[in-house]
Amino acid sequence: MGNSLSIEKIDAAYGAVRVLEDVSLKVNSGETVVLLGTNGNGKSTLMKCVMGIVRPRAGAIVVEIDGERYDLIGRSTEQIVDLGIALVPEGRRLFPRLTVEENLLLGAFRHKARTALKSNLISASNASRDWPSAAPSSPARSAAANSRCSRSRAH
Repeated sequence: MGNSLSIEKIDAAYGAVRVLEDVSLKVNSGETVVLLGTNGNGKSTLMKCVMGIVRPRAGAIVVEIDGERYDLIGRSTEQIVDLGIALVPEGRRLFPRLTVEENLLLGAFRHKARTALKSNLISASNASRDWPSAAPSSPARSAAANSRCSRSRAH
């Protein structure tokens, strides 16, 4: 069964500062989607809305996991993590002495995650080999790398 994420017409703010307005995004099963943008454009805020860290003022966030639909709005971060959804911080020094495999094992605390552990580690290993290892040296190379690794459909 496929898994998907639907974000529809999300508005979010920090106090009076509006950060997200009418943001919609759909990620279908098997897709990889990357959010790109300069600092301050709301990428982290959108992910915090998905994780229940920031409560949207309007809109819907729905995931389908193993054929069941879950509305994430109003759920606690802990409840969202229990569904198998996690936010991986971009900082690379959280657990600097652990191997890549050991870092991945930290996220496999759910029973369902542990049952598919071997195939997930193989999949992660294959994905890391395909990912560009260094920063692109030119805009053309960057565009080629982005087209291989992701498909952005935010609107």
